[in-house]
Amino acid sequence: MDLESEAQEFTVSVRTNDIHKAIAKTGTALAALVDEALLSHEPHEMDEECEFEEFAGDLLRVLTSHSDALASSEEADTDV
Repeated sequence: MDLESEAQEFTVSVRTNDIHKAIAKTGTALAALVDEALLSHEPHEMDEECEFEEFAGDLLRVLTSHSDALASSEEADTDV
């Protein structure tokens, strides 16, 4: 299998002068990408350890634990 022929490129672009808003938008995009990756992850035996699933789960837990901060920064961007 040639991995280069199957390679995808993902780009996150954030247009703002506010670093907090940029981090919030990037964090939200990262959470969506990780969630999508988990959904498309190859199935395996339930008792089989998977480093990717462990990493993705840890990352999503961290992002979720700070979701209030991410949401408040994004909402501040829409309040005009």
